Amino acid sequence: MVSRQDRVTVWASQLASNDFPAVCAMTGAPAETWRKFRFATPPWWALSFLLLICVGIGFVVSIPLAYLVARRASGRLPLTHRSKRRLELPMRAAIVILALCALVWIIAVIAFTRPYDPASPTPQLIGLVSFNLGLVAFVFGAVLVQLGLQLGRIPFGPGAIVMRQLPGQPDRQVELIRLHPAFVAAVQQMQSAPPPQSIETN
Repeated sequence: MVSRQDRVTVWASQLASNDFPAVCAMTGAPAETWRKFRFATPPWWALSFLLLICVGIGFVVSIPLAYLVARRASGRLPLTHRSKRRLELPMRAAIVILALCALVWIIAVIAFTRPYDPASPTPQLIGLVSFNLGLVAFVFGAVLVQLGLQLGRIPFGPGAIVMRQLPGQPDRQVELIRLHPAFVAAVQQMQSAPPPQSIETN
């Protein structure tokens, strides 16, 4: 299969069965653990869903629609413990941000329940600012959660382009990208190795 220095093409079944050499996909060091990745590639015509933004529906509808029609593949890739912790940073940051969001909204509720005084509207102003800050934090945290769940979309980790299965192909191909050259070389060597021959016994 054709590959470049930082990418290699595999079968979706190979990805699903974790059929890879024990080399970290991010650092090229000996693998210490495995981590599951979920990849999704929308078809080109799914970009038309972005036109929904022009009619006021926005990302809330267009992004889920593009995800529903996307081609998907998943499986585990070998990593070091350090690489795995790095990939978990978005999810950890999301937990902290969502916790701060809850705290800020609690402050907003307390501020809004204070009696309104036209001479000193400070509590209501604090409540309004706190609510808006909490809303921004919630959106940002939700995006980080999505990144944490869809690891293939993290820009500093392995990604993939899930290709359309062509007529006559036994399986769908997946082009893994943003890989360490040592991992690519190990996968290529495994792909080029002849299949083991069975020993016949009488």
